[in-house]
Amino acid sequence: MTIERATRQNVRRGRPPGTRRAVVFDDTPQPSEWRNIWVAICGFYILFAETGVRQVMNGFVEPVIKTYNCTKDQADTAVLVVPMASSLILGPFCSIFYQRSGARISIIAGSFLTGGSFVVGPFCKNIYLLMLATFGMGIGCGLMRNSIISIQCEYFKKKRNTVMAAISIGPGLGIFILPRTLKFIMVKYNSWGPAWWFLSLFYIVSAIMGLFITKPPSEQTSTFSFGSAFKVCKKLEFDLHLIACFFASSVMFIYIANILILMESENIEDKEILYGYQGLTSIAGKFVLTFVMSLNKVHNGIIMILSYVIAQLSLSAAAFCYKFWQFRLQNAFAGIGIGLYQACLAPFLVALVGPSQLAYALGFTNLINGVSIISGVWISGFASKGTTGDHARSAFFVSIWLGLAAIVMSIATSSVLMAREKHKRKPSMKQMKHSSELNALTNITSVENS
Repeated sequence: MTIERATRQNVRRGRPPGTRRAVVFDDTPQPSEWRNIWVAICGFYILFAETGVRQVMNGFVEPVIKTYNCTKDQADTAVLVVPMASSLILGPFCSIFYQRSGARISIIAGSFLTGGSFVVGPFCKNIYLLMLATFGMGIGCGLMRNSIISIQCEYFKKKRNTVMAAISIGPGLGIFILPRTLKFIMVKYNSWGPAWWFLSLFYIVSAIMGLFITKPPSEQTSTFSFGSAFKVCKKLEFDLHLIACFFASSVMFIYIANILILMESENIEDKEILYGYQGLTSIAGKFVLTFVMSLNKVHNGIIMILSYVIAQLSLSAAAFCYKFWQFRLQNAFAGIGIGLYQACLAPFLVALVGPSQLAYALGFTNLINGVSIISGVWISGFASKGTTGDHARSAFFVSIWLGLAAIVMSIATSSVLMAREKHKRKPSMKQMKHSSELNALTNITSVENS
């Protein structure tokens, strides 16, 4: 007996009404939370060892003058100008090196260059060999700083601004702790060499930390690309930012090179410790900024303008300081302003050029800062006029005008940035004329009318 089965017609089920959504599955393994925390700790420590150390090098100017029987101009060049300017002027190179090799190799190479320079520096026979050693120190610092800041964008997508503000506390801690520590070592051993060897230990730890940073840049390339680097310079707001950095960095270098001389001329006791309090107040400012940025209620441009106003006016105010409490107040506000700037810089650059171009933006920012350090020596004229308090005070009077120019350019930069962002949030019909959203809306309307 044959059993006939009823044939079932193929029924095509209709798609439910509504827009069809594409589902994308991301198979990319996400780093664990502990790996993110470790990268943030590395950023905090490496900035402590890099930026924090460079900003307390002014304590070695007088010992270097005695050792090599050189002028203050030569000592400033070896201890301050060469390491700071080289770490900043080579910023674009450090950015491309990071894009090419990744954060791990950049941090390890920079740690060995900087630590090795601190080891061999005291063995240099003359001031010019010391300049060569500090040149290697500057290159290493640039590689470390640019890499550890840029890699934060790869690990932190949601809380990027908060993390960048938090790791910037490291330099303030270094400025507060290291001056008194280095002075103690130099007094105990009656030499500045052991203090340099002590500093080299920080970079051994930095190299070890760099071994555990494995994530590459998102736009890693196989060759050096200067074309990609120069794309960031095509934005008006970024160019205005570079001009503001030029004036602000000149003021900062004049302050670092002259503040200890000015306090010495006014018979201020424990001037190194007083200078270190700037780092403590910068930490307080960064803590406050970390909390404010976590709320996402204040625009980065407003915070940047505020940092420029506080930092530039307080740094230049040293021209009017004569007593201990005046220097204490001036250093406190200078630390707050510098802390706000350091904590806001990376998020501000991300707002200017985007996270994928942060490394290049940092590179060009450092380049302009390095150029301003060299020109700041010539503009203020402090290096060629001697080492008296009157000469140092005259340099601060020059920095007043540079600081005002920096504030004006900062206001212009933030104004252009906020205007562009507002324009993007409210596009005009002319902007939407060729957009896919408007074309789709037009097609739907024409079909309904027909």
